[in-house]
Amino acid sequence: MSSDLNAQCSEWRKRSESIAPIIRAEADHNDQLRHLSPATMDALHQIDAFGICTPVDLGGSDLHPVAQLETVATISAADPSTGWNLMNGCQESAWLATRLPDETVARLFRPGSRDWRFPVTAGGLAPEGEARPVEGGWVVTARSAWASGIHTADYVLIQSFIAEEEQEAGTPRSTVTLAAAREEIVIEDTWHTLGMRGTGSAHYRFDELFVPDEMTLVNLELPPARGTGFVTRPNPIFLVPAMYATSLGIARRALEEFAAHAPAGRRRAYRGSVRERERVQHDIGEAQAMLEAMEGYGRNLCEQLHDTPVDTLEQAVNLGDRARSAYRWCNQTTERIVKIVHEHMGGADIFESSMIQRLLRDIQTSSQHIMPGDSAYIRLGRHRLGLEVRPGI
Repeated sequence: MSSDLNAQCSEWRKRSESIAPIIRAEADHNDQLRHLSPATMDALHQIDAFGICTPVDLGGSDLHPVAQLETVATISAADPSTGWNLMNGCQESAWLATRLPDETVARLFRPGSRDWRFPVTAGGLAPEGEARPVEGGWVVTARSAWASGIHTADYVLIQSFIAEEEQEAGTPRSTVTLAAAREEIVIEDTWHTLGMRGTGSAHYRFDELFVPDEMTLVNLELPPARGTGFVTRPNPIFLVPAMYATSLGIARRALEEFAAHAPAGRRRAYRGSVRERERVQHDIGEAQAMLEAMEGYGRNLCEQLHDTPVDTLEQAVNLGDRARSAYRWCNQTTERIVKIVHEHMGGADIFESSMIQRLLRDIQTSSQHIMPGDSAYIRLGRHRLGLEVRPGI
């Protein structure tokens, strides 16, 4: 890595590690609340974590994807729900900063001004409901889901089909992406889940809500209106480094927990501590090797995602599919690591108070996200076999 990147990684390692004790201490509270606690959010704001994907002149840090990976992985190891919400918030806030009209960005992103705090954004982006064009904006009626971090966000995104618009037969309906203040939308109490409980990824509604034109985002499939650097990369290239990091952090925490447990850990059927069993030594060694492979693959992937030219649609599709398949592999490998640790921890892991049980629930829940779905491997296989691969996921 370059000296600049090394310095960036070193600085953000110190920042993220400085708040990790707070994040760990709040993990149970986050799970109970089913969204992040005020103390958790204050800690993240303390190090300007939500700005890591946003251009510097808009109050962000515009981190290299390798530095994004390490920052989000450190927070995810402290608490996976917090790491997930950081991942989601930093990316969607970057979209807000780079795709709203100039006048709106000047109002919302005011680094250096008194009492300014970096705006946090949440919301799902699968098209839902309808947006009806009216004078000065849109009236939106829509219900969406998977809004990670919505309870603690400042702004919420919705992507809706445009109502009353004529279109050619066989063509997809046009959509518009809009943002509204969290206080204007309805959050439903639906986030009762297997894992990632602290993310608060609930359903929400825009109930005949007027959204002015000034809160309309430029189509997210096009280059942003402002900004340079990694934020200009096509999706899902832009999304994968921080997503990969959430799984990586979970794998790191699982092995950390086992190393702390093993010296005193006992199983009734065996003499001595858990760590003295050769089977355990073998399995944990295998898990450690998998973790190190994930770390190396992740750093190499991030460098490729940052440096590889994307001058054509074909190049963008190819690189995006490589990114998604890497994330799927990382997710699956993390689940294998956590299951190895879970097997050797013993009966204490059946209780909700067990961190390993929580890590297992969290990685299994995050694997249901569309990004690491099985289409990632299918699309990569089609590339390898010389078959046509259309844009999409």
